[in-house]
Formats: sequence, C-alpha cells, structure tokens
Amino acid sequence: MRYLSTVLLGLFLLAGCRQQPAEQPEAPAEPPLPEGRLAVEEPVLYATAAGDSAIVSLRIANGTVEADTLVGAEAPAVTRDVVLREVVDDTVQTTRSVSSIVIPARSRVAVQLVLRNLQQAIEPGQMVLVDLSLARQGRLRVRVPVREAATPSE
Repeated sequence: MRYLSTVLLGLFLLAGCRQQPAEQPEAPAEPPLPEGRLAVEEPVLYATAAGDSAIVSLRIANGTVEADTLVGAEAPAVTRDVVLREVVDDTVQTTRSVSSIVIPARSRVAVQLVLRNLQQAIEPGQMVLVDLSLARQGRLRVRVPVREAATPSE
C-alpha cells in the first residue's frame, strides 16, 4: 500500500509539473474611433530631395455612421502632383493612381499619398500641410511631420 501511495504521489507531482502553454502576447488594442467625426491618425512623411517623390502615410478613422470617400489630396507648398494609394494589411493594394478611396462607417483605412516631383526638398522637423478632399465632409487639412529618412543597413 505504501508503494502504491508513493507512485500515486509521484504521478500527481509530475502532472503538476507539465509544461504550461506560453501566454500569447496580446496585440495592442486599437484606440477608439473618434465619435461622430473623421480624424487623421499617425501622419508621417520622410525627408526627400527636391525633384524626387515622397510618400505620406496616414490612417483615416471614420467615427461616423456614414461612409465617406477620399476623392483627392493636395500639398500645394511642395507639389501639384499627388497620387492616392490604399493600403490593405500593410501592403499597397495598387501602385497606379486611384480616383477615390472609400472610408466605410465606423472603420479605419490606411492611405498613402505619393507626392511626385517635389518642388523643394523636405527636411526633418518641417511640417507639410496636406489638404484631403472628402466627398461628404469636404476639405480636411492635415499637418504632416517630416522625419529623418531611414538609412540602408550595411
């Protein structure tokens, strides 16, 4: 009987020592949508030389109950040529010009604006004004901070 209780105690202890499943880190929660309005989140532009193209990356959060449509963008201080691109799952959906991007109600859409043939260099620390044209809301002015361009790793 003593042998049986020792074996059972050993099995009980081994069962308690089994490897616990690793906890999965939770993805950071999205901030709440702006209630009843559109908002631009995380706009950024990287330093670029005059004559080159630069990409403004941003997200448009639609906290309204109606969809809106981005129909154009302007950055008159730096270029007259802006191309719209929609980003899906962190990849560019299309590399050609699109005429509009739908922003569904109660959602976020990642957008890239390609500023082509810059009239002047864009330097870190500057703010570039970009006007977004929306079908329902009208014009939405965004102050886009310029950051240092990433240098290639050697």
